[in-house]
Amino acid sequence: MLKALTCCLPAFAGLLLLTCQAKKTATTEQAAPTISSVTRCYALTMNGDTVRLTVRQTGNDVTGKLLYQLSGKDRNTGTIRGTMHGDTLRADYMFHAEGVESIREVAFLAQKGGFLEGFGPVEEKNGKMRFTPNTAVTFSGNRILKQADCQE
Repeated sequence: MLKALTCCLPAFAGLLLLTCQAKKTATTEQAAPTISSVTRCYALTMNGDTVRLTVRQTGNDVTGKLLYQLSGKDRNTGTIRGTMHGDTLRADYMFHAEGVESIREVAFLAQKGGFLEGFGPVEEKNGKMRFTPNTAVTFSGNRILKQADCQE
């Protein structure tokens, strides 16, 4: 009987090894987690001015649309592409105004239910208006873009 067991032992050990490897492979080949995108819209209408911001956030990356229709000024509309840094969105705003295509950096501070636009000194660098390095962007005032229905 012992002789019968010894002849089968290598086959049993091999079967056990294959089973363990199959379980290990199944657990290590799980699908990578997906990062979902969220689209939200924000708007401000005050004293004849309208600002609309649409953001699509995937992880920390943000894309979207931005519209400024300010009283007494030409309307400009375009797209944004940027990154969330904690509660602050910093993005390039590519837009058309007065028949000219321009790019400028924008910043928005996330607030409960909205965004507050930031302002600060800017300079032109490589054809883009950027916030001046090592200077503060100020987020103040009551011009908060509140969450709104998305419009096309």
